[in-house]
Amino acid sequence: MKVQEAIQIIKEQILQCERDGEMFDLPKIENTKVEINDLPNEGADLLHREYKINFPDGEYIHIDYHSKDKCRTFQINPDRSVILVKCSLPELDFTCSWDEKY
Repeated sequence: MKVQEAIQIIKEQILQCERDGEMFDLPKIENTKVEINDLPNEGADLLHREYKINFPDGEYIHIDYHSKDKCRTFQINPDRSVILVKCSLPELDFTCSWDEKY
């Protein structure tokens, strides 16, 4: 599998998350080594997770994912997912965000 194909799989997963108001979970990407790290929460973070996807040819994709609390006193708002995707092909880098169901 190539980086471009993996990015497309990730984008499809994000679209599904946006439609369903769900948190992001990395889909299976064949023939890669995946490292998942839960990082310390800062500020309004409910979850801060990093995914490192490494390909046999040395290419990579790094995903920085946050689920943030948007609630304020006397207000009910859904949480917000924010994702930053960077890879060895910078032209494929992107960011995205969506509201989660509450």
